[in-house]
Amino acid sequence: MTDSIEDLESLYRLRYLSGVALSVMVYDHLLTLNEEFSNIWAAPNRDYFQKLMFVINRYYTEAMVMYVVYVCSGLANLDDARVSSMSSFNPSCRRFVWVFALTATIFTATTHFFITLRVYHSWDKRKRVAIILLVAFIIFMAAAAALAVISAVDVQPAIHFVSFLKACMVPDIPITFPFMMGTLLGFDLFIILVAFFNAFETPHKTHADVLDTLHRDGARSFIAIFLLRLGCLIVSVVGMPADCFGALSVMWTLTAIISSRIHLRVEGLKFTTLAFGSSFLVI
Repeated sequence: MTDSIEDLESLYRLRYLSGVALSVMVYDHLLTLNEEFSNIWAAPNRDYFQKLMFVINRYYTEAMVMYVVYVCSGLANLDDARVSSMSSFNPSCRRFVWVFALTATIFTATTHFFITLRVYHSWDKRKRVAIILLVAFIIFMAAAAALAVISAVDVQPAIHFVSFLKACMVPDIPITFPFMMGTLLGFDLFIILVAFFNAFETPHKTHADVLDTLHRDGARSFIAIFLLRLGCLIVSVVGMPADCFGALSVMWTLTAIISSRIHLRVEGLKFTTLAFGSSFLVI
């Protein structure tokens, strides 16, 4: 199978983007390490579910991006792929696609679940809102997971090993992949609308109160994540496959940073005492 110059150049861009994504993530982790220890690990609460979500948001994502960097850099042991590079069966490259799809699905579901919980708490834990959010989460995530599996299956016959770059090449983006990104984008839009509706549904005296409520509910963070996924959707439609992988790595990194920082702030606010002696709890 012959690869074009554009395909090979996109592989080099993937190496650069994934490396930059990992560097940014590790740097941000070091910046917030002290806050993480005080708000997550040394906190007096025993909410192990929140701790688990933070581990997935922060450490799991780092491991996932490290794996992408390891495989795309040419450092991975792809001997079996090299032996079979002249055939259509490349075990290591195919295995990479499945690991990539599985880890991405777990990360995406976790970050969306965390955001869903935040919106639920902003509605004062109303049962009707909980049902609506849960049903929407299940529908959107199930659809995205199904499309991710279909995309991984479609890639299998075409993925091959580029020996002189020691990397796997996907010649075309599966037709279902943009639909998967569109599904995730649709859920992000749904969350943003729910957050805005909550801000305007609550009685306010001035427009400034509405903006304060939106800020409290993290609407800016939701919009930032929405724009990140929109960028990935655009790249998946008009870009090269390797560029799409690179954009995904950057999107995961920035999404994980945003989610982790929100998580740290929320956990810190749980134990902040106000003048009246009560704890200010956002989520």
